[in-house]
Amino acid sequence: MTDNATQFAFESAYHGTDGYHDPHEDLASAGLRQAGDAIIVIDRQGIIREWNSKCAELFGYTAEEALGHDVKLLIPERLRDAHDEAFHKAMEQGHLSSDGHPRRTKAITASGEPVYVVMTFAVINEDGTPATPALGSVAVARRYVRGEAV
Repeated sequence: MTDNATQFAFESAYHGTDGYHDPHEDLASAGLRQAGDAIIVIDRQGIIREWNSKCAELFGYTAEEALGHDVKLLIPERLRDAHDEAFHKAMEQGHLSSDGHPRRTKAITASGEPVYVVMTFAVINEDGTPATPALGSVAVARRYVRGEAV
């Protein structure tokens, strides 16, 4: 790419082709990156699209290792069929049966070791209501500590 083409690509990505940049997008992006919990965003196919630094601490995968991969890399083999069934149902219905209530579950780290986590899940809909198509899902996780309320 020429220097001018590189600069145009950067400006288009940052400002959009119309030159407008929404500062709230910066705030949302910084909030995702700096949150105190692990936040994972996956698309309708179960592919990881967002992965913050707390995910790396909790699960052991860097963003580069996790982004673009199926979320099932975190799910123990014996739980994958149940996950697939519940996930596809949620994508079709536009909502989850858990309705955001925290769930304690087991995950697998990059080293193959189990980790118990408390997670909440939400379906991401086109306009924020279950009446519109599901775009994907977001999960918020933290390490389970025995004796803490779930």
